[in-house]
Amino acid sequence: MQRQHFDAIVIGAGLGGLLSAAQLLQRGKRVVILERLPHCGGRFTAKTFQGAQVSTGAVHMLPFGSSGVLARTLQRLRIPHRIFDADVFGSFHVRGRQIRSRGILGVFKIFGPRQFFWFLRVGYLMFFRRLPIAERSLPFDTWLARHIDVRRNPELVAFFASISRFALSLELHQVTTEEVVRTTKHMFRFGAPGILQGGCGALTGELERHVLEQGAELHLRTEVLQILLSDGQTTGVRVRDKASGEEMALYAPLVVSDIGPRATEALLQNQQITQAQVLKQQRAEQVARQQESEQASECLTQPEAIGLKVHVLSDVSLIPHKGIMYCLDTQRIAGMVQPTNSDPSLAPPGKHLLISHQVIQSANIEEEKALALADLSSLFGEQTFAQHCRVLTMSAYRGEWPVNRLVQGRDVATTTSVRGLYLVGDAVKPAGYLMVEGVAQSVNQFLDHLDVLEDDRTPAARRERNVIAPPSRLNALRWLWEAPGNS
Repeated sequence: MQRQHFDAIVIGAGLGGLLSAAQLLQRGKRVVILERLPHCGGRFTAKTFQGAQVSTGAVHMLPFGSSGVLARTLQRLRIPHRIFDADVFGSFHVRGRQIRSRGILGVFKIFGPRQFFWFLRVGYLMFFRRLPIAERSLPFDTWLARHIDVRRNPELVAFFASISRFALSLELHQVTTEEVVRTTKHMFRFGAPGILQGGCGALTGELERHVLEQGAELHLRTEVLQILLSDGQTTGVRVRDKASGEEMALYAPLVVSDIGPRATEALLQNQQITQAQVLKQQRAEQVARQQESEQASECLTQPEAIGLKVHVLSDVSLIPHKGIMYCLDTQRIAGMVQPTNSDPSLAPPGKHLLISHQVIQSANIEEEKALALADLSSLFGEQTFAQHCRVLTMSAYRGEWPVNRLVQGRDVATTTSVRGLYLVGDAVKPAGYLMVEGVAQSVNQFLDHLDVLEDDRTPAARRERNVIAPPSRLNALRWLWEAPGNS
């Protein structure tokens, strides 16, 4: 069996793995990246299909735009990129029409005087009052019902529900009030969401090019069979080339895993675990918990991320801005983006690419797809949709680690019980950081832990380098009347 030695081994070439490798290379370490697929990026890349950039997971969007954690990490690493920030707070499809809101106060047009008053009241409770300890773990729908009459404020409830479904892939009863408050504060303080030039596939390509230029080894189509240990310290991994079947032992005192806690734990036990096995085990554990307690929390009824994304190619522009259209009066679709408003190259010349997202609410996938198509016809008009639009893909996903990790019911730390073994990625997003922003922040937190062991600088200096704090609270004032422009 071949043996090779490195300073660090990265398992998984998703966004978290690539960012970790880039940061470790910047620190002068010899790095090898191991990926079981024939390409990098994981859920943060895209495939060209009929001339359009069809994303594998993300919708070509950075939730916090050019001021966010990922953008600032890319700047620090000097990774070429361009981000087109949204030019509106958002638009809202409600009562059969699309209403654009340049700033947050523009939602008055959606709610009217009475519901807008309660909207301001909820905003005050979320942003200007310290959240009582007793309310922090409440499901957000329960908290909302304590402070407003949900039956008399249907658009206000739908407003929060659509944002939660689009941004977190969660229903309001599945996310705690504390998490909603933290996430919302970050959304306002960091700024507008933004579309990546070239889409997420282009950024993955730049990251891959960068780590290779900096001297990393990248092994695609490579299965990790085992994480090797000695006296509670990781010493490396045992891998197999999927093409040749050849096994190798790679040694390093540092292993970074971007494949999730359960799969990582299985490798420590000299086992491999598939996503299907993880989900089967989760469902069995959920049933057992519910049988043990008649008062099991309702949030346990859906312990995985279940969503449906639709890519649509249109002859005409259907969303007149660079932000998100939230859907308050649909059966399933929570929100949509038209990323070609920012970068026309994401679709063939003269075409517009639209991407919708919904949380699947039943076990019947075909029914969910039919409801998505019905929503699209309703949103844009049956004749317009039939005449000008073509569905490119309808992709359902089920995953252990959702866009936000709250469904799992607990935070997972980047550190593990094994010295030298760290976790990054979807499963270990810090509270309040969603989607790829949370992935980038998980890498920053891993580096902060690593620097405690390797760096003799002060804790304050380490935090300044690794953990990116939100901008000043005054930054949120931009959202009152208008959204920021392009970066």
